[in-house]
Amino acid sequence: MTGFHADVGSGRAPPRARTRLEDHPVYAVLPQKVQVGLTESARRLSLEAGEAPPSNALYFVLNGALGFFPSDQRICVGVVPPGSVLGWEGAIGVTIEAHNTRAILPTVGYIAPLNSVRTLLKSTWIHQFLAAYAASRARALGVEAACNARHTALQRLAKWIARLHAADGEERGISITQGELADMLGLQRTSVNAACRHLQDRGALRIRRARLVVLDQEELSQAACDCDAALADGAAEQRLRNRLN
Repeated sequence: MTGFHADVGSGRAPPRARTRLEDHPVYAVLPQKVQVGLTESARRLSLEAGEAPPSNALYFVLNGALGFFPSDQRICVGVVPPGSVLGWEGAIGVTIEAHNTRAILPTVGYIAPLNSVRTLLKSTWIHQFLAAYAASRARALGVEAACNARHTALQRLAKWIARLHAADGEERGISITQGELADMLGLQRTSVNAACRHLQDRGALRIRRARLVVLDQEELSQAACDCDAALADGAAEQRLRNRLN
């Protein structure tokens, strides 16, 4: 499944009050008949870290974060933040580069079975949306691959902590271990441990058991690479909003 999302890597924390399907930013720009169909069929679904959303449904992400993982690999190549929707292409039979998708933080959203929305989504604008997203997704994967090759463990780790903080934003911290971060980034645990300690020494974060608490977002941003800034204005949803308005 593939996700459409706004503000990936922008560093802006999502609204904390999203509890209903109607609060989802993509739902808000859909045609009314699609909204009605989704409201009638959708149900709330929470995922723990490591769990995958259903493959036969749309999944509207409200809180938390999922990640894209190439088949048979543990390295994460992209984040799926709040405001994303997974599974559009399955609804209209379009194939986009496939990845395994699973939660990397506790995640809450709404699922709608594909068979209940497939007919509603067979329209020109959603095909245009998919085409725009496919190009955006390919660009994002290229940027991620270049980042992995060019930047240090510290820069990459700071970038990912900033991403997860923006997606989660809990005051008590990001619910993830340094070992899990090492697996996601394809780094040695010693490298991640050293980078986390360096960020803690700089005052950017506090290390707790199975949690990382961001204390200074500006300091964290200074330590991170600037790869996400290159993607901040490429969200497919914004193009969809412009097209529908």
